[in-house]
Amino acid sequence: MIKNGVIMWTICCSMTLHAANAAAAGQAAAPRTPARADVEAKWTWNLADLYVDEAAWRADLATLDAELVDYRSFKGTFASKAVALANALDQLFVVAKRFNRIRVYAERLNDQDAREAKGQELRQLADQASTRFSTATAFVEPEILAISAKKLSGFLRTKRVSRYAHWIDDITRRRKHIRSPAEEELIARTGDLGRVPEGIYETLTTINMPFPEVTLKNGSRVTVTQAMYTRLRGAANRADRVAVFEAFWATWKQYRDTLAGLLAGVVARDHFDAAARGYESDLAASLDHSNLPTTIYTNMIAQIRSGMPLLWRTLELRRKLLGVDQLAYHDLYASVVPSVEMPFPIDKAREVVLASVAPLGKDYVDIIRRSFDERWIDVYPTAGKRSGAYMSGMAYDVHPYVLLNHNDDYDGLSTLAHELGHAAHSWLANQRQPFFQADYPTFTAEVASTANEDLLRHHLLDQEKDPQRRLFLLGQYLDGWRTTVFRQAIFAEFELRIHELAASGKPLTADLLDATYLELLRAWYGEKAGVCRIDPLYAAEWAYIPHFYYNFYMFQYTTSFIASTAIARKVHSGDTATRDAYLEMLAAGGSKYPIDLLIMAGVDMRTPQPYQTAFASLAEALDEAEKLVAAQAGGKPDGTKAAAKKPAAKKPAAKKPGGR
Repeated sequence: MIKNGVIMWTICCSMTLHAANAAAAGQAAAPRTPARADVEAKWTWNLADLYVDEAAWRADLATLDAELVDYRSFKGTFASKAVALANALDQLFVVAKRFNRIRVYAERLNDQDAREAKGQELRQLADQASTRFSTATAFVEPEILAISAKKLSGFLRTKRVSRYAHWIDDITRRRKHIRSPAEEELIARTGDLGRVPEGIYETLTTINMPFPEVTLKNGSRVTVTQAMYTRLRGAANRADRVAVFEAFWATWKQYRDTLAGLLAGVVARDHFDAAARGYESDLAASLDHSNLPTTIYTNMIAQIRSGMPLLWRTLELRRKLLGVDQLAYHDLYASVVPSVEMPFPIDKAREVVLASVAPLGKDYVDIIRRSFDERWIDVYPTAGKRSGAYMSGMAYDVHPYVLLNHNDDYDGLSTLAHELGHAAHSWLANQRQPFFQADYPTFTAEVASTANEDLLRHHLLDQEKDPQRRLFLLGQYLDGWRTTVFRQAIFAEFELRIHELAASGKPLTADLLDATYLELLRAWYGEKAGVCRIDPLYAAEWAYIPHFYYNFYMFQYTTSFIASTAIARKVHSGDTATRDAYLEMLAAGGSKYPIDLLIMAGVDMRTPQPYQTAFASLAEALDEAEKLVAAQAGGKPDGTKAAAKKPAAKKPAAKKPGGR
């Protein structure tokens, strides 16, 4: 399978606690989602950098189709001589690079307003072109595998073929899973079918799903769309949070049978791919694309499960700060320091992010600055725009594109830092690597984004002396652990379970998905231990997570967060050797296998050490947060009141007339 580019999604993954001012703003009025035309051009991405207009895009699509027809002439030539193999591979990546650019334009156009027919049309045309590309190039891997090892070794000693050594090795190591040319073409033709569930999911949840209205405490009526749910789930008033949660999840519950069918279709797709290529499991098939053993996945779940006591300790601190007798699922996003106001409108957020990444050096800072100056970013939520946030670095000869739905709060600031980490990674890799090995594996993709978030945390804490603000920032970090480490581990375990259930012959009904998800939520959040109560209604959350359509993607948020913790700490402290090694890792793109890429930066995810280092960082943050809470309460770190010191005995004062 030819790998062409990568899209990083952070919706539901890099989300952190909301500042009280954001929640208050959400309650003060029911803000209208602006039309795209209402937003200043400088806060929208510039698609003209890809194509000046639709006509240019269609002309390039026609060129692509002609090249795909011509490419079939290379069939049967690979084994003849080294120059023939080099010519075929050179042209393969010319065509692949053109296809990527075509796809990026269509997808970005559609995502900026999914209601527009033009974007829908171009997206469908790009999807169809994807299948034609896969079909026309399906013979490539089988032909390479048909070359004898001795002859291929000779070819690799020539200058033109040697540049493809790692790319070719990535194929030959999967020799037993590559099928005949005819079978590969047949598998490629299933591409359109495999994308159907995700396409329906996007249409249903972005355009067709009717979201409910709720009345907030102040009397305002708010439509709880996905974007508004993200904003209001951290409302300061608990009754408002409950109302938002109940209305939002009741809507998803209404559609759970349809969404269960779509998710079952995705699992069936993954199982077909694994079975067609002879893998022992869907997980093994997915991870083998990055040359990762399944133990990386299962060990991650086991390691993070071992950290549950730290999660529960974090949740107990949250309960005390919120002043509730029993923490519940709808309490997990509320600001734990309601008196703190930390607004970050986009201009201010830009400057804060630029300052926070300064330890990475001037060249890195310049990349972040260019992303604003040259309109790589689509900043604000607008009507019809795709929810969440992501980065696409597939346009090799242009620049990365970043989608945000920025709210002027800490969450928006953190998401900005996260996505610009992806953008810088893609920019560095695209500048330093040839197209065919610039695309980095997803296993390393989230390191750059979470390292940026950690540098942001260090920067803000370095500047902040006010105990309340420090507590707020520590709270963000602690909740980042919940959302990016523990929550993603829950998702990863759920995804593994449903694939295993389907493989054993269990139909993935809505009831089974609800029961499986609810069981995991209650176990991880310690309901039996009295840590956090989970309402059965919230079992429908599995239907809300788009990452379940991406085939074992989410565990890499957790592993990347763990890896980036140690890297960011050293970089922030001024360790220039670690900084330089880290930047070299980013610039290496996909020129090495993912485990080896992280080893470049000093992290070996096959060992427990990165997890131990990361958990130590979490424990330190918890210690400081608990001390700050105790100081504010005049009590002990566990939150109990300290005993008052007995005063020294004094001679009784003379009574005054009328005194007590």
